[in-house]
Amino acid sequence: MPGQSNTVVSIQRASYESLGLEKLLQPLGGLGSFVKRGDHVLLKVNLLRASTPEQMVVTDPRLVKAVAEAVLKAGGTPFIADSPSGPFTKHALTRVYEKAGLLEVSRDLGIELNMNTDSEKISVPNGKRLSSMNLCSYVRKADVIISLPKIKTHSSTVMTLAVKNMFGTVAGLTKAKYHSLYIRRAAFADMLLDVLSMVPPQLNILDGVMGMQGEGPGTAGTPVKLGVVMASADAIAMDISVCRMLGLEPVSIPVLRAARLRGLWPAEISYPLSSPEDVAYHGFVLPRTAEKRAPTRSPRVTEACIGCGDCARICPRCAITMVDGRASVDYTRCIRCYCCSEVCPQNAIALEDLKKH
Repeated sequence: MPGQSNTVVSIQRASYESLGLEKLLQPLGGLGSFVKRGDHVLLKVNLLRASTPEQMVVTDPRLVKAVAEAVLKAGGTPFIADSPSGPFTKHALTRVYEKAGLLEVSRDLGIELNMNTDSEKISVPNGKRLSSMNLCSYVRKADVIISLPKIKTHSSTVMTLAVKNMFGTVAGLTKAKYHSLYIRRAAFADMLLDVLSMVPPQLNILDGVMGMQGEGPGTAGTPVKLGVVMASADAIAMDISVCRMLGLEPVSIPVLRAARLRGLWPAEISYPLSSPEDVAYHGFVLPRTAEKRAPTRSPRVTEACIGCGDCARICPRCAITMVDGRASVDYTRCIRCYCCSEVCPQNAIALEDLKKH
């Protein structure tokens, strides 16, 4: 679950011909720590729409097959499911599965591709944006959820990674409705976290062998060879790790900034195999919509500060410390994300022009 104090993210170099899942999952206790004999295991793939694996829009079928084989070996019963964009119908699902290479996986292994297009309205007790959501009924069948996201850029959310993959548990055209309701990035990010809170996968295994960069997530994006796979029980920790691998500031990704503000970041992430820096990729291209002018204001602690420490705890770069009972900002470390200002209960952090410091 997100927000654990110490979270493990397992990272290793890989190719589709040599994924090394057993070694990847060993630091997490092996697949047997998640899947027991007789479990129905949802493999929540990322499909988006009818696309071939070569277009880098969907989770690669070779990774899906390898995970399904591992689940079968552990005594579980895997089934593959997603709610792609557009109408949620059996005809549409069949076409998407076929283009993505998953019909072949299903036939080879004798496992189910979900064709249940029913949904149910559920309440979201602690939702920040959602009070209820339209959940795909296929989720209810699962004893265990293994999410299989792919590294892709996204014109609206900057990146599609582990957290956003669970958006595919929202039924059909409801997703389009949420896009129209939550136009602002911050609002959409909070909605994604609300969904994750209701459908948290027990395990995330990331397809980072080949990804998409540039103008994703559609066919305007371009393939990029990253050569990694990752595994973690924490979707947020995984997304933070991908950002560090790609040289991106995690709080520049709207959903991770929202997670930081909601106190969902793990206090510590451990990397028992490779660290993000060990597998670093330089020159990853973001969509043009990610570009923005450099911030022109800095946080300044005012006399209203009561020394509660909320700002220091939320700062992703540890740029704020408590000195003599008041917050103090180290501007050489500050990245001007303004998380501190947003969480201050006293409104004691003003945002002022950089030239004043």
